[in-house]
Amino acid sequence: MKKFFSPHELATLVLLLSAPTQVSLNSPDLMALQQDQLVEMVAVGDSSVARVTPDGVRVLQRLGMVG
Repeated sequence: MKKFFSPHELATLVLLLSAPTQVSLNSPDLMALQQDQLVEMVAVGDSSVARVTPDGVRVLQRLGMVG
């Protein structure tokens, strides 16, 4: 089954790619993207940061949102 993303999820994905520190790690949109394996949490020192997975980049490329 194909998944449809909300405008907020897509905006979160783009923002995470371009300005990752601007995305709240408690965001429901971030959590949904993580469940869809488009975003992953990575440990950096004592904290975690979110980053876009290769699948997340492919979604944005297919939508023409990144080169």
